[in-house]
Amino acid sequence: MPRDYELDSLKSKEQDAFSRKQAAFERYAEARNRCNEAHDVMQAAWEERCSAREEMNREYEELQRASKNYREVWNEYGRIRNENNYEIERLRAEADSEHQEMVDCFNRASDCYEYGDKAEAPYWSSQGHDHKDRRDSINEEVHRLCQEIKMAKQDAEWRAPRTDSSAFHRAKDVFEQAKSRHESAQAEFKRLKAERDRLKDAFDSLQEEHTRLKEEFQKRLEEVKSTNKRERERTLDKAGVRWSERNDAKIVKKADGTTQIYHGGVGKGDGFGHGHTTLDQFGNKTYDRDAFSEHGSQNYTDAKYGTFNGEPAKIYPDKRQGHEGWQNILYSNKGNFTPGESHGHILINEADGVIMWRDENQKHGKEWLIDEHKDDHTKI
Repeated sequence: MPRDYELDSLKSKEQDAFSRKQAAFERYAEARNRCNEAHDVMQAAWEERCSAREEMNREYEELQRASKNYREVWNEYGRIRNENNYEIERLRAEADSEHQEMVDCFNRASDCYEYGDKAEAPYWSSQGHDHKDRRDSINEEVHRLCQEIKMAKQDAEWRAPRTDSSAFHRAKDVFEQAKSRHESAQAEFKRLKAERDRLKDAFDSLQEEHTRLKEEFQKRLEEVKSTNKRERERTLDKAGVRWSERNDAKIVKKADGTTQIYHGGVGKGDGFGHGHTTLDQFGNKTYDRDAFSEHGSQNYTDAKYGTFNGEPAKIYPDKRQGHEGWQNILYSNKGNFTPGESHGHILINEADGVIMWRDENQKHGKEWLIDEHKDDHTKI
């Protein structure tokens, strides 16, 4: 069957679209792999960031707990110190007063002895000793309260030493570094993801184009197959090939416009013992040999056989439209006039004589048409 140039063009376009689609897919696949690798890096950085944040939070909570304990312990110490200091100040004032009363009493007792009032002296001496005892008792209480403040401070220093925030700050620095690495990896992932999505869109577009062209090619191919099938059936109908021989029949178009049909052979249409039918360029049957029939001139249709210039010849009318009265003369010293075999060919017209003359072994062509003004116009 003749080539269909529209089908060839669609096939070429489809193959070009397929190549461009494949190249786009390779670019997309590479970008997808880079994006996946960047995603893994980003996830690892995120896990590191989460771990660092948890450690920072633990250190912060520990710092908060230590700070709370520090405040509670030292607040309790401050309460004891303030209460005791207030009491100490009061007691010291009272001790000073008792001391002054003691001094006054002892002075009076001394004056009594000095001025001869010895009866009064023991009284004031006794009063002085009472004030002295109360002063000493007060001073002991002051000492006890001072010791209580001192012990409370020592206890606070032991229970709540100065808060150390260095561990928290180290953990915070580690977290900030992990956060920075994650944000950098995230930005790189987003950039590669955008590139991947762009290349994916380009691939999808080319895939749609390829699918469309493929569908157009398949549609045209089905049309061509259908047309070729109809043409094949018409050719086989003209050739009169049996239905049982049609599936394997072989049709060959020759350069001279004739159609050769081989049918009925063993295994395939042109296999052993095949039949042979020839149609001219106008669809007329000029040769018809059944499968396993003998070769020979008897298989030509509408033909007469004789000799020309001493060589076997076949004479048959030219049935092309408008060629009434035209005759074909084929001659060959081998007596074989099968299309495609070497033989001479003369075309004559009853009115004008020779129209074309081609000797044996000469190629087909228009150059063998004879000009009506040539001297050998009536060579027959």
